[in-house]
Amino acid sequence: MNISFALTKNEFLAGIKTETRRDWKDRTLKTWQNAWDAGRRTHQATDKLLHRGGKIIGRFELTARPEREPLNTMTAENLKAEGGMCSTLTEYFALINQPPEKAMTVVRFKKL
Repeated sequence: MNISFALTKNEFLAGIKTETRRDWKDRTLKTWQNAWDAGRRTHQATDKLLHRGGKIIGRFELTARPEREPLNTMTAENLKAEGGMCSTLTEYFALINQPPEKAMTVVRFKKL
């Protein structure tokens, strides 16, 4: 399985991005949770979606089971773990074009 880091490729490669939030369908979330539950923790990072010509840029290991969390529960530490590309939560919500109350899948990982 893989995740595209198209917007945060440099942050991923530098190892400063250790969380990502995704607006995944229930089926996708369940697939990632099943992988975690089965002990499959290592996955591929790409620079864009593979079916759109993406290339593998590295690997990462999940550090927690992917779960949904409302954006408005994010802390300053979560914002930093997202790569530090935004200085405030308001700026981050605008960047991803989602309201603060939206529940997103959170994937926590470390770059390998």
